[in-house]
Amino acid sequence: MTLVTIGVSFYNAESYIENCVQSILNQSYKSIEIILLDDGSKDSSLERVKQFDDTRIKIISDGENKGLISRLNQLVTIAEGDYFARMDADDVMFPDRIEKQLELFRGNPKIDIVFGDAVSIDKESNILGYKKSQEVKDRNDVLKGNYPIHPTVMAKKEVLLNNPYKEGYFQMEDMELWYRLVDKCRFQNINQPLLFYREDSSNNSRKHLKMIKGKIKFAETYTETGINIMKLVFESWIKYMLYSILETFKKEHILLNKRFQPLKNSEKFDFKKQLDFIISARV
Repeated sequence: MTLVTIGVSFYNAESYIENCVQSILNQSYKSIEIILLDDGSKDSSLERVKQFDDTRIKIISDGENKGLISRLNQLVTIAEGDYFARMDADDVMFPDRIEKQLELFRGNPKIDIVFGDAVSIDKESNILGYKKSQEVKDRNDVLKGNYPIHPTVMAKKEVLLNNPYKEGYFQMEDMELWYRLVDKCRFQNINQPLLFYREDSSNNSRKHLKMIKGKIKFAETYTETGINIMKLVFESWIKYMLYSILETFKKEHILLNKRFQPLKNSEKFDFKKQLDFIISARV
């Protein structure tokens, strides 16, 4: 069977890491390598993952806090699988995620990257809505924001190994990578939910402020985009102030609701039932 590596970098994720790992262990496809990489957590995250007794799990901890971009590249470098699947420590996989993505790779060897949709959940694991992924055909799609939902991505390991994430693109390391790859790699959208995506409504103003640096670096690097840096900075500051105001008045949900599509109550009920089953199941 084809070996698939699932890489999770985690930092202070004690509230969610166990559900994340359990959803990986519950995958219908069993030939997997699970690498859990601690990015210098100060809470009980590391102790919690050490409780899992499964030979497929590799736990790495060096006590340092290097950040997501560095850790993603590290995960790809040490992965032994032919394919590498992304996963965030606070998300939960559908049981057939890996099987579905691998099926597409096997059906068409020319495919390099497979991604899909997600179901948005909040901190208490309530169902919020549906995140629909967009087809990626060229660089203009990426510039418009039509690119993979990052933690749903599975890629050929050699693609990520030969095209590592670049430092300095704060909060947009994935966009920069897809922009580099879209003209030379085949992207495939599965258009099915692959995981429950936890929407983080906290500290978004601070995150957006950090993203400004990444956007400026992107505009300076890829001058062919024609992006005006001054215009970009102005727009980014406006968004940062908007986030700050809404957070002050505890109205973050206004912007949060723009990240996903609404679901009917019956659909929310069905997804909640699936989520509860996944995180309660033990293998």
